[in-house]
Amino acid sequence: MGRYSHRNSHTSHSARSQSTSLSSRPRDLYSRNHYDDDDDEDGVYSHSQSRQGRQSRQSRNRYDDDDVEEASQAISTASSSVIDPNMPQWWNDRKKAERRAQIEAERNAARLALETAKNGGAGAIPSSGASLSGRAFRGKGFAGAFIKESFTSRNSKNAALQKKKQNQLDNLHNVDYMDVHRGSRANKKITADEELQGRSLKDLVDRGTLMVGCCLILVVVIAVTIPVALISEDEPYVAPPEPDPPTASPTSARLPDYWPIFDRLAPIAGGPEVLADPTTAQNRALNWIVYEDGMELGHSKDHLHQRFVLMVIYFISGPWTPVEGRLEWGSPVHECEWEGIFCKDVNDLEEELQGRVDELLEVGREDGIKIDVPQQIVNRLELRQRLVSGEVPAEFSLLYYLQHLDLENNQLVGALPTPLYKLFNLQTLFLEQNQLTNVDAIGEYRHLENLALSKNAFQGSLPESFRNLNKLKTLYLHTNAWTGQVFEILKDFKDLELLDIAFNQFEGTFPPELGDMKNLTRFFAGHNRFEGEIPQQLSKCSNLKEFQVDGSHDVKGKIPTFFGRLEKLTFLKLDTCAFTGVLPSEIGNLKNLTFLDVSSNYLEGNIPTELGGLESLVTLGLANNDFEGGVPSEFGNLKKLEKLYLTNTDLSGVMPQEVCDLRNRGNDTVLELLQVPCDVECDTECCTMCS
Repeated sequence: MGRYSHRNSHTSHSARSQSTSLSSRPRDLYSRNHYDDDDDEDGVYSHSQSRQGRQSRQSRNRYDDDDVEEASQAISTASSSVIDPNMPQWWNDRKKAERRAQIEAERNAARLALETAKNGGAGAIPSSGASLSGRAFRGKGFAGAFIKESFTSRNSKNAALQKKKQNQLDNLHNVDYMDVHRGSRANKKITADEELQGRSLKDLVDRGTLMVGCCLILVVVIAVTIPVALISEDEPYVAPPEPDPPTASPTSARLPDYWPIFDRLAPIAGGPEVLADPTTAQNRALNWIVYEDGMELGHSKDHLHQRFVLMVIYFISGPWTPVEGRLEWGSPVHECEWEGIFCKDVNDLEEELQGRVDELLEVGREDGIKIDVPQQIVNRLELRQRLVSGEVPAEFSLLYYLQHLDLENNQLVGALPTPLYKLFNLQTLFLEQNQLTNVDAIGEYRHLENLALSKNAFQGSLPESFRNLNKLKTLYLHTNAWTGQVFEILKDFKDLELLDIAFNQFEGTFPPELGDMKNLTRFFAGHNRFEGEIPQQLSKCSNLKEFQVDGSHDVKGKIPTFFGRLEKLTFLKLDTCAFTGVLPSEIGNLKNLTFLDVSSNYLEGNIPTELGGLESLVTLGLANNDFEGGVPSEFGNLKKLEKLYLTNTDLSGVMPQEVCDLRNRGNDTVLELLQVPCDVECDTECCTMCS
């Protein structure tokens, strides 16, 4: 653009120069046509002066012709100079109009000057002639006639020249200056630079944009054509199959099934009014089954009732957090495949219940309502952390054949929901980690075998209805505020396998009836207010694996030697009680024992060397007792020992090297903690702490 601007600037400068000379020309023409006509002193007009005058007029006439041509060229140049390709069209139009007005004014001035010169030339000569004829040639007829004829001839010639110049000026007046400009450009030899100068920058930009666009289109065509060609070489083109004709929408296709399903569900949904109410979970479950369920059950399907009841529970209790990799409730599969639902075939269940299947399946709910029993019935429900609303739907009671229900860690508050009491066939009921305070009617579950009520807000004594739960096998009551004589109720639970009543405020003694619990494997009664001794009858519990009565400050006496005969024992925790005497050496016979803690008692004497035979032992706690003597070197045989607590005892002597070697052995387990009294000599590389 800079180059074009420079050239345009140069052209404008040239036009301005020509315009200036044109505007100054009329004054020159006027001065040339005006001459001095004063007579000489003697009034004689010589022939030589006349010839000089003719030569002067001829020269003046030729110069006037050149002025007309130069004026035409100046007008053409000036017209073209106002066009600037760098400016918009409206600007050029306005400049052309201004320039035309200026040239018109200059042309009128030139015409006026020419007319003045013409009038001055024709009138001055006769005036001189008259003067001369009256003064110099008076009385001389021939000479006067000759002079008169000469002047007449010259005046005619001058008149012809003036007429010619007038016609040229008229032609200039009638010619469009833009046409003059175009004609002059056509008659010129146009160079490459002049051609570029005449083009507008907009034309050049548009042409460049067009070329770039064409190049981009060409690149796109090549990019698309080449892959298509390569693909077509590898695989022949196969026309896509025609799409299947559109099917009816699920809503319209399922409309004929709506009322048959409605009539089938109304009796178990609380009546037609409840089922038709759009604000109820029952209505939502109905619409889901008819319009949304991928299974598209008909009204005659045997598990329609069961699927409906489960979805009512879902809509009341949800929304639930999905479990990755598991089928959530509402998936388009059989409900027995949903998360937390376990089913059994009716035929298998009949064998398991040993003839009680009619009682389970045919009796129905106590109000006479029963659902259709499918071939695959829901046998177990695990709804941990699912009932976010804290409400137990009444539809639970329609699953009266349910045997296992887990509602752990939900928001159940207050009394046990009434619908759950209707599940009289339950064998397992887990209600841990809720805020329940009342289970007075728990005894209704006469077939209950597994009950968990831990970590709730229960207080007071166990309900008397507990006595009806004598088929219990596992009972979790820990971490509540129960009080009273718990074994007055539990002593007759002969089938108990696990009893966890720790962290309560139960009182009384351990009854001898504990020995009748032949199947007892785990017994946890620590941190209560029990007192007395551990009954010898407990030795009959040969299946006992874990026994814990820690934190019971009033449990006293000697540690029973029969523990050494409970060969299955793996966990024995008797710390923080009031046991006295010596630690029975028979305990060294427990080859399966992994945990032994008798700390914080009143035990005395030497540590039995037989403890070196506890080959499976991992943790041994003997601290805070009155043991004396040295640390048995037999502890070096405890290859799996990781923690050994001997602090706050009267032990002394030197730590056996065999025990220190347990800190440096290269096997999988290493003695991590070795805490001893400070009276025992032991370097820091062996013992971790002394106290």
